[in-house]
Amino acid sequence: MDYDVAIKNLKPQLFAAVRAKTTINKVTEKVVQLLGETADYLKEQGIEPTGPGFGVYYEVGAVVVDVEVGYPVDVEVEGNERVHSGTLPEVKAAITTYQGPHNNMPEAHRAVHMWMHENNVEAAVHPAREVYLTDLRDLPEGADCTAESVWPVTVEPSRAERRREKRTQK
Repeated sequence: MDYDVAIKNLKPQLFAAVRAKTTINKVTEKVVQLLGETADYLKEQGIEPTGPGFGVYYEVGAVVVDVEVGYPVDVEVEGNERVHSGTLPEVKAAITTYQGPHNNMPEAHRAVHMWMHENNVEAAVHPAREVYLTDLRDLPEGADCTAESVWPVTVEPSRAERRREKRTQK
């Protein structure tokens, strides 16, 4: 599959989520579970998500994956022993869209990495994300989904951005 990668500016976003560790072979199952857990909590609180679910991948090892899964919201949530609130930071990100079974999503991540390498774009300190444009909770196991592979990057500002910044500083 060919992937088009673009750099986009992402604004800061409040969220409600659950963070957990799982094994690499159970990532999709865990993501679906955590989406459900977070959605149920938000519904109990009368809070509507403001966009599609997401996963933030803090660590992806050969065996263990540390992932935070939830939804963007427009209010801070109190949380409970599992669900907590936070803010996704403002970032520039290299993004591509993936279509296929969620467990094959790593191919989109590899495509973004290859694009970054080919274009001398460095990864930022923020972890990679997935944005689930298809609600994974509604899919039969192995069915195709649409999701974005989002990699925060460090990009030098363009000349226009530098001029704009100088004007706002005066």
